[in-house]
Amino acid sequence: MKKNIKHPLLILFILISLISAFIFVPYILGDKAFIVGWDMQTIYDSNYENLKTVLQAWVNDGVKPYWTWYSYLGNDFYSSKLFYFNDFFEWPLVFTDLSYENAIMIKSYIKLLIAGYGFYAYAHYNHFSSFTSLVGSLIFTFSSYILYVIPHPFFASFFVFLPVYFLSVDRYIKDHKKYMFIFMVFFMFLNNYYQFYSLSLFTIMYYIYRWYKEYHSFKNMMKEAFILIGYYLVGMLLSCFALIPEALNILGNTRVGSRSSTFVFESVIPYLEYIFGRILPASALAERGTEISPLYKFVSSKDSVMIVYLWASSISTLLFPQLFTKKNRDKFTILYPVIISVIALIPILSSAMHGFSEPSFRWLASPLYLLIVCLLPLIEDNNLIDKKILKISIVIYSILMALATPVSAIISGYGIATLKNELFLPLLFIPTLVLTGIFLYQNKKSCLLVTLVVELCFVSYMSFYGSPALASMKDADYQRERYLMGTKDEYTNFTLKLDENNVNEFYRNYIDPINVYWGVSTSYNLDFNIMGLLAYDSTYLPSLADMITLDREHVQHYLPWTFNIQNPNIMTLVNTKYAVVMNEEDVPFENYEYVTNYYSMKIYQNLDYYNLGKTYTKIITYDDYNSSMSSVILNKVIAHKEDLDEIKTLIGKEEVIIQTVNKEGNYLFADITTNEEGFVVISVPYDKGWSTKVNGKLVKTYSVNGGLTGIPLEKGYNTIEMNFTPHGLKEGLYASLAGLVILAIIAINDIRKKKQ
Repeated sequence: MKKNIKHPLLILFILISLISAFIFVPYILGDKAFIVGWDMQTIYDSNYENLKTVLQAWVNDGVKPYWTWYSYLGNDFYSSKLFYFNDFFEWPLVFTDLSYENAIMIKSYIKLLIAGYGFYAYAHYNHFSSFTSLVGSLIFTFSSYILYVIPHPFFASFFVFLPVYFLSVDRYIKDHKKYMFIFMVFFMFLNNYYQFYSLSLFTIMYYIYRWYKEYHSFKNMMKEAFILIGYYLVGMLLSCFALIPEALNILGNTRVGSRSSTFVFESVIPYLEYIFGRILPASALAERGTEISPLYKFVSSKDSVMIVYLWASSISTLLFPQLFTKKNRDKFTILYPVIISVIALIPILSSAMHGFSEPSFRWLASPLYLLIVCLLPLIEDNNLIDKKILKISIVIYSILMALATPVSAIISGYGIATLKNELFLPLLFIPTLVLTGIFLYQNKKSCLLVTLVVELCFVSYMSFYGSPALASMKDADYQRERYLMGTKDEYTNFTLKLDENNVNEFYRNYIDPINVYWGVSTSYNLDFNIMGLLAYDSTYLPSLADMITLDREHVQHYLPWTFNIQNPNIMTLVNTKYAVVMNEEDVPFENYEYVTNYYSMKIYQNLDYYNLGKTYTKIITYDDYNSSMSSVILNKVIAHKEDLDEIKTLIGKEEVIIQTVNKEGNYLFADITTNEEGFVVISVPYDKGWSTKVNGKLVKTYSVNGGLTGIPLEKGYNTIEMNFTPHGLKEGLYASLAGLVILAIIAINDIRKKKQ
């Protein structure tokens, strides 16, 4: 018998708000900042400030958000940042005075509401009772996966819309409603193409499952599937104004292609994680930063983070075995966990599901959603539950939860003694498991709901404020870090007054990452609009991979996508004029002089500095270069082999430095006078999106000297003008226009049929 409750939408709002309070209120009332996790401290906070800079410039000055000068040595903001690291929930918030700490809490709460109401709409459409819809919504909204992605906002903004996306698939299967599906494909591609890749693959599995559940046969399934694929392609075309530039950017990035080619993980921990990740909330265990964390958070030798987030309350834990009983067993429920497990536990397959990047379990969000969907009938109808299996499940899962940590420690060779007081931390989650089992057995749904809410409140607290790592940032420290270099633009405006020539010069700054930035973040330059040498940027400009080849040890930092240029020759190459340090011994330049103090810090000038770039008279290839000879980058063009002969014909016999420079947004102007034709290397990262003119004529540019831009010059006075439009944007706009035309044709045809 279906159990309905009065005012379910209001109750859902109250319960989501109540459980969310256990996440956010302790930070609001306590002395800790909601800057949770390493990535939030090192990337997301700074990217929020960069987004604020770019979007405010767009609104106030009309400068389109295409290029940013502050991300490493410069980057295609539109292709690499706007739709990857910055989700659209932030866009209205950047026009406020809210700090990121407050902005992330507000938008995270909104996302939790969207996840809950989206799932409720999905369950209600499929004729589940208000009780089942409410329980399913809470299970999904506060599943271990959603709790994990809240500190990773660009993932959270995607996954909270999973129910709405799958609802659009259902509407097509049942009622042939296609426009919602087309829109959701467009929206999900726009939201996060990176994650929509794996979701698209799981859509196939979901489509087969839902079709069979609806019609109990596969008749006409393939015919309708091909039609649905056509609508999918229309939605994809609509998103191409963003998708094509993003795809071209990421395909040139070193992270794609670094996939695993092995069939076995290098450690036993990922296998144990997969077993225990279904019965334990990894969100409360893996991110603690304590002795227990390595057993639930495996980091491979390639810096791939492996955490299994398949827990979705004790209800899903206990009901999962019920899918294989005689009452509920069908072909899908047998094949589904087998297929998912095979893909997850074979690195090369998991790598493929992760967008052909390094192996990861991030793609498990879609399988988790499908699991919850499969369990809804069991929550709805208690008669489908095999009570004998349920009693056995309560006992077995309680034992497994108690033994998970010590068994993992012994098998992995980690050592039980190192776990200290956290050895039996999972025991805290057993009482609600047992109570859930009892109320499922007795079919006491009201008690089941109360137990669920209590459990989700506790897990949510333990996943955030109850985690030492996620409650480690004091609010006072966070506020101090926000003003390490003063307010935004303060330092840049200060340096403009140091030298009257600075107004017409292009220069970068070395900020001591240890004594000035406290060794906390390599992305702080984004917070202050400083053109610097540091970056944590997994979507860095593809051409700058060549910068690593100049001196990997003194360019690349602790991860393949983190950068901290320490080589003084490379610093000079990229026009580093000033160093901000606490002590003179920290100055990285070979020739320097003291300039002045900036607050308690000291500013030194690089005496080898030159403006933007200069002409070269010699050339070698990367094949002839090695990092021990880095000084040659200041007097020789370092070219790719295929460009050698062409650049040779352009090189002159004099070295001349750029005279004046003016840059703003997507535009750069420079001038230089030569006595002959020549070849200038400027420290603007090479990208196909730059349109470069010399004396009003379009010229071909070259990627040289670590991914910088080489430009041929005419004899005499040269004006260099560079305008940036993301590579692939024009083609993307054409594709989106084609999608609109096709959509219009579909709509017109539907109107014509209705009239007939």
